[in-house]
Amino acid sequence: MGKEYDRISSDIQCLNVRKLPATLISNRGAHCIVWQSGGYKRHKKYHLDFVVKRHRLSCTDRDVELYYRDYRKLKESLQDMIPTALFVRTRVGGEPNLMVLARTFTPWFNIANPSNEEEALPLLGKLKKARAQLETFVYAAKQWRERESKVIDLFGVDNLVLDKSHQIRYLDSFGVFFHEDVLHLIDGVDPELEEKIDLSLKRLEYLEYLLNKSSP
Repeated sequence: MGKEYDRISSDIQCLNVRKLPATLISNRGAHCIVWQSGGYKRHKKYHLDFVVKRHRLSCTDRDVELYYRDYRKLKESLQDMIPTALFVRTRVGGEPNLMVLARTFTPWFNIANPSNEEEALPLLGKLKKARAQLETFVYAAKQWRERESKVIDLFGVDNLVLDKSHQIRYLDSFGVFFHEDVLHLIDGVDPELEEKIDLSLKRLEYLEYLLNKSSP
């Protein structure tokens, strides 16, 4: 029947990975690898599921500060759409790195993907809280772009989702903004960065379309 669970296949200094039940749930992200824990029980009453995110590359203290600064920015504006998370400076394989422990939310579908429009529109017409959350998200994303030239990452796989509890969640933790002004500061356009920004902006426009079409 195979293993009952996997273990985290990384030497993360601050975790006893040998005793931590976890399953690999994402190895496709540009910045991190993600495992979901099997949960934690205390006195048979308290149960906590969380995800463990390990940055792919070595992280300096400055990198950690920037990632945490962006997390605080998201949390301040988007509140419960952003999972509560603990950022930990640690070592992975002996090199300075970053680990994040974040509350688990189970995605239903990617709300920013236009291929899900047929399902998303009627739901937003019924789910008042989710629609209000999406309105807050779109407003904040437009403000960040206009005031700071920051484009929130909607390119990543399942960054913005409607979860199983019918609420909007933004699940990314690393590199959550693209800096649009960088395209104009370097010699030649970075085609990969340009593609990510263009798609993120198109998806932001699509989210505005969803809000307008689902308006009471």
